[in-house]
Amino acid sequence: MTRIEQVISPQVHTHGEVSPEAAAYAVGKLAAALHHAPGPVLRTSLTLDAAAPGDRVDAHVDVNGAGLHVHAVGQTLQEATDLMQDRLRSRLRRLRRRPQQGPPAQPQGPLDPAAGQVPGAAWKAPREGE
Repeated sequence: MTRIEQVISPQVHTHGEVSPEAAAYAVGKLAAALHHAPGPVLRTSLTLDAAAPGDRVDAHVDVNGAGLHVHAVGQTLQEATDLMQDRLRSRLRRLRRRPQQGPPAQPQGPLDPAAGQVPGAAWKAPREGE
């Protein structure tokens, strides 16, 4: 099986005094964690906050429609980034083991309210003879 890797550049938002080296370090750690993604990564964003009490790193990732959010606080941005990477890897492993916890599949075709098919409800196939 051939796996095609698509490199997605995250949107990086900073608050406070964040050095370019700290931002590059966080982007590298995010990319390393995303190698464990069980599906295509559609969108990523990072927020590095040095103005908050304790340095904080937030990552938002969309893996094939399943949104993941992790954040970590550390004494330094490097420590917070390392914690964020560990938590994101853990979430990605959990998503790989339990794919049914991703977003629900959408039903095909029009919905029939008379048959109990309403938007947001679990789709049920019509029974024979109905």
